[in-house]
Amino acid sequence: MSSSPEARVAERLARHGAGEPVVDSAPRVQTYLGSTSLSPAPVIESDGRSIVLDLGAGSRALGTDLDNIDVGRFTSLIEDAMRNAASSIAFGRWGEQRNLYRNEHFAGASGESRTVHMGIDAFCAAGTPVNAPLAGVVEIIANNTQELDYGPMVILKHRSPDGDSFFTLYGHLDLASTRQLRMGQTVQPGDTIAAIGRPPENGNWPPHLHFQLIHDLLGMGADFPGVAPASQRDFWLAMSPLPAVFFPEVDRDELDAAVVQTL
Repeated sequence: MSSSPEARVAERLARHGAGEPVVDSAPRVQTYLGSTSLSPAPVIESDGRSIVLDLGAGSRALGTDLDNIDVGRFTSLIEDAMRNAASSIAFGRWGEQRNLYRNEHFAGASGESRTVHMGIDAFCAAGTPVNAPLAGVVEIIANNTQELDYGPMVILKHRSPDGDSFFTLYGHLDLASTRQLRMGQTVQPGDTIAAIGRPPENGNWPPHLHFQLIHDLLGMGADFPGVAPASQRDFWLAMSPLPAVFFPEVDRDELDAAVVQTL
């Protein structure tokens, strides 16, 4: 396989366009993650009253247009929504087309901006522990400091019983909490790996976890995208499929923006 990330993406795009799995192991990993015998540890402890937010393009579900909203106002709106629902967690959907990504970090070389959210957001209080759902190894520890990037982040590498590898990404963390980790460290289900960060250190977002499932890092490492261009939506969401299995307290259809849009 070619070594550069650009070449790897091109190869995977070609496979996807030909109707092949983006990664040979992807169907097997998906079967493993869909097994009824799999019981991941909670990534974030739930109070059983979580809500799902509509952060999509044009949404006014929080009472105002979210385009170009500043982090303080955005945080207040999310906290109000959680308070009104007597909940400590609010989720943001996978596959959602958003207008929140409005700086040069999300501008593509072709002129098309990245707008499709590839993970699940878990909005909660800064300092909330973040746990490993499955056994794994610390693959990456980084601090992506650009405005609206991941901020402090961690990627774990996991293996299925068949030996197939896959990854989970944790973004917008507390920087000090990530310093307890070391590259190559083994973690077990339920081990606390970090804590939720606060703005501006966390990429300047309302306190939340961006959680993403990834089949192949494509040589991108800590720069693997969390937001995709709409023209390549299906490819990138095949590379980072819906990780609803890790948040069983919410109906998976509520976390899938495509399903919600068809209801």
